[in-house]
Parts: sequence; structure tokens; C-alpha cells
Amino acid sequence: MEPLTVAWTSHDRYFALVMENFARIKALKKEHDEFVSSLKEKEVSDYDVDILASKNDEIGQLAIIVVVFSALTLEAYINHYGITRLSKNYFSNYLDKLDLVAKWIIIPKVVIGKQLDPGSMAMKDLIWLVTRRNKLVHYKSKKVDVKNIQSSDFLWYEDAARAVQAIKRVTHDLTSIDSEAEMDWLVNI
Repeated sequence: MEPLTVAWTSHDRYFALVMENFARIKALKKEHDEFVSSLKEKEVSDYDVDILASKNDEIGQLAIIVVVFSALTLEAYINHYGITRLSKNYFSNYLDKLDLVAKWIIIPKVVIGKQLDPGSMAMKDLIWLVTRRNKLVHYKSKKVDVKNIQSSDFLWYEDAARAVQAIKRVTHDLTSIDSEAEMDWLVNI
């Protein structure tokens, strides 16, 4: 009798964390935008500024989760795709050490003989996501003149939205070349 086996992977759990936290970001952004609109006809107080700063800070913290877990989602999924479509041994010996962008281009080429377009918007989003993830997980402390702090030094709603968009575009591009790619874990996207 054959032992009962199941795929043991985490991409679906990572994706659920992405979507839960992105939903929280969208709700906070709505509150933020409504509060900003309410300030149009009045003088802005220090208390008002504190409320906005608090909402922006919470959005930024949640965006860290969305960005990092979006990258984790895509890495866990492409690893799962490679292992289930090839073999654990082949994947470990020849594909595992590739960087994330290379995995998304090379693994489908090995599996089905077709690759994702390296110049596509999906790949540009993936490169952006990997760069943002790396800045977060390999962070280096530094001293910065307060006058030189830029809005790009923080994560915003738009960063979280782009991270979610990266998942959507990359997985869509994979299913456009491989109709057998399992995507039942992609819900609410």
C-alpha cells in the first residue's frame, strides 16, 4: 500500500497574510483620506497631525508585512511549482540556489519549455518587489540628516498595492503559458 502524501508548502498561508494585512491597509487608508477631507475647512491642529502620522505609521508597518510576505509567497510558490513538476532532487541540485527572479524565468522553461518574458511588467514588478524586500530584510542602519529624509524612505499604501499586484501579474503570466499551474490558492485578488 502506497503511503498517503500531501504537498507541504506555505505559499497559501503567506498569501493569506498578505491579503489580510492589505485589507487592513485599505481600511486605514480610507480612514486617513476621510480624515484629510474633514480637515479642508478647518485649521489643522497638532492633534490632527498626530492622528495622520499615527495612521501613516500603521500603514507603513502593515506594508512591511505585505511586501515581505508577497516576496515569500512568490518564492514559496515557484519552489513548490518546480518541485512538484520536476522532482525535489532535480530542484535541489539545479534550481534551488537561483535568485527569485531567475527562478520565475528558468523554472517554467525547464518544466514546459516556455519562459516568462523577462521584460514584462510582471517581471519589472517582481524585480521591484525583490529590491524592496531585500532593503527590508537586509537593512543597514545609517545616520541621516533630517532634511534628507524622503517619502521613499518609508513604505506606503502604494507599495503594498504594488506588492499585491506583483503576485497577481507574475502568477497570471505563469498561467498564460502553463494552464496546469495550480492557482487555487489565489483568492480575493
